[in-house]
Amino acid sequence: MHHDAMVSLLGVFNSIFSAESAQKGMSLLKGKLGETIAAPCVTITDDPLLPDGPNSRPFDAEGVASKSHVVVENGVFRTFLHNLKTAFKDGVETTGNAGKAGYSSAVHVKPSNFFFAKGEKTFDELLEEVGDGLVITSVSGLHAGANPVSGDFSLLSKGYTIKGGKREKSVEQITVAGNFYEMLKNIRAFADDLTFPGSAMGSPSADVGELSVSGS
Repeated sequence: MHHDAMVSLLGVFNSIFSAESAQKGMSLLKGKLGETIAAPCVTITDDPLLPDGPNSRPFDAEGVASKSHVVVENGVFRTFLHNLKTAFKDGVETTGNAGKAGYSSAVHVKPSNFFFAKGEKTFDELLEEVGDGLVITSVSGLHAGANPVSGDFSLLSKGYTIKGGKREKSVEQITVAGNFYEMLKNIRAFADDLTFPGSAMGSPSADVGELSVSGS
């Protein structure tokens, strides 16, 4: 998965890390704090103090001072994102993730700069390690083809095949299907190309293992 495609997936499924979603029964991570939910190479951080971050801020919508939080650390689920209301319900401290769509809008849980930590390999080195396979560069149909509750997705995609770690031919009109929860467990490695392409969601490219692919 190229970093652009990874960011698209994270943009749809980041709500599973929200305490608000968990308390409404809309996250399968409910009750799994402290458990291993992803591969050891997976670390996910919410950092509102990230220098030049797209959504960096000194405090959240409730006036709580911003702090960086590691949500998933080396595959282990460490914390949900909270505002004051969800934190009170769970008997914990808020993570300072209160957000509002507008001045008179209701307060919800909202991530700041939310991203997968980068790895040590370059993108080309990651391709060499994979050898033969498929690179997904973009996905579409996210609102209709992805279920944030179950984690299932089936998305129109574009990309290219690789052979011996080298780009071979472009592919379009394919469908990639899988489950986000399972994908987290199957990630083998991240590249070092962490980017935030036009949003507060960030990711490097990743070797996500095997996914179901159909089309030509």
